[in-house]
Amino acid sequence: MMVFFFALYVGSEVSFGGWVYTYAVAMKLMNTTTAALMTSLFWGSLTLGRLLSIPIASKYKLSSVVFLDVAGVLVSAGLILLWPKSEAIIWVGTFGTGFAMASIFPTMLSLAESRMHITGQVTSWFFVGGSCGSMALPWLIGQLFEPVGPRVVMVAILITMSLAMATLITLVTYSARTLEVS
Repeated sequence: MMVFFFALYVGSEVSFGGWVYTYAVAMKLMNTTTAALMTSLFWGSLTLGRLLSIPIASKYKLSSVVFLDVAGVLVSAGLILLWPKSEAIIWVGTFGTGFAMASIFPTMLSLAESRMHITGQVTSWFFVGGSCGSMALPWLIGQLFEPVGPRVVMVAILITMSLAMATLITLVTYSARTLEVS
């Protein structure tokens, strides 16, 4: 389940970062220069979030941090989908998505370590999952972009992160029971 989660999350991160520029231009929300700046905002907010997540992760339960992060992505991408013609909302949603995504990967690695025995082989499977997601979801969005329209970017990210949330809930619930039995 961890591998599946990593595939969903990394696919969403790479898809948002790779497609938000094209989405903004195709939706006629901004010109190419402004859309490029917005893409930089996404990666910058992700970097800022990673820096700030270090002290946050030391103070709060790992599962709580990941739940809040995934919920933040869902809210941010949901805002963009609900108000597709608002330039202000895409800026806010882009910042929020990057900031919320920032600590998901490292926190999930720590959460996995707290719930199971981690070896190099196990860790490599997490990266295989992430790599598969980073190839599959952007490709799928590309296949659907022309026939469905640019909104498919946010719909795909919302669906994928909803599946990630369901996987996380199942994972935390199941692994908590497993630890209680052990």
